[in-house]
Amino acid sequence: MRKILAIIASVLVFATPVLAQTTVDTYWSGGGYFDTTFTAGDDAQSYFETSGAGIMGEFHGKDYDDNPYGYNVDTVDSFVYAAVANGYMLFTNDRLDSKTSMYGGSGQNSYTFIGTDGTGEMSWGSRTNYAEMSNCQYGRSPKTASGKNFEASGSSYVIDHGITDADGDGAQVLAYGSGSSVIKLQGEKSGDSWFNMGSLPVCGDNCAWDNNYATFSGSGSGGFEVHAWADNGLSVCANCAGKQWSIPGDGSDDSATYDLHVGYSGSWSMPDFGIKGN
Repeated sequence: MRKILAIIASVLVFATPVLAQTTVDTYWSGGGYFDTTFTAGDDAQSYFETSGAGIMGEFHGKDYDDNPYGYNVDTVDSFVYAAVANGYMLFTNDRLDSKTSMYGGSGQNSYTFIGTDGTGEMSWGSRTNYAEMSNCQYGRSPKTASGKNFEASGSSYVIDHGITDADGDGAQVLAYGSGSSVIKLQGEKSGDSWFNMGSLPVCGDNCAWDNNYATFSGSGSGGFEVHAWADNGLSVCANCAGKQWSIPGDGSDDSATYDLHVGYSGSWSMPDFGIKGN
């Protein structure tokens, strides 16, 4: 067990089976170090870690134990809201099983890292099932102070979020600098050999619409980056409002790539950075 750096003022953990479901609710507040792992059989695993002068938050995990359609893969949901002062937070999610004969392989991953000498917040959830990883945020709460998903401020901060599919292709959004940044990312998905970060059509499972769906705003002096890599092609949605432009691939490993790098001083925003690949 990792050493606790300072006393956690309040940590409550409940693991309650309800109607064949396994539910875990964890809360923390204080200063120092805290981590928690939620393992849902052989279907999915989530991990959260934080350390700082001030830390607080809540983690909720649910293994539905539902085995829909008899595919031997349960639905699993994890959600974290957390805040940190002068420290960092890390949240990872892994899809470990799949109905491979119909939907291809497992191995999808999403991660979020926020580090700052000031303050940071995240509000993020992930759901996996027999077909895909679906990280849709509509209706989840609490949100960050700005009502979004990731934010940080300070004289030095970084926000790093990414998602990959079973082939290891994926996308990353990165913000860093001195000042403040806020990222809204209402949803993303990934499967066997495809991924979609913030460029989804109208869909269920707490996703919404793709226009004004993945946004960034920053002030001070900083950088904003979006990277993506895929074998067969990428579709980029920059201020798209339903329109996209394509980057072709030839099927070889990472033959289609996209790299956006913006440096700014003052205030700058990106109304839509959504991207998808296959």
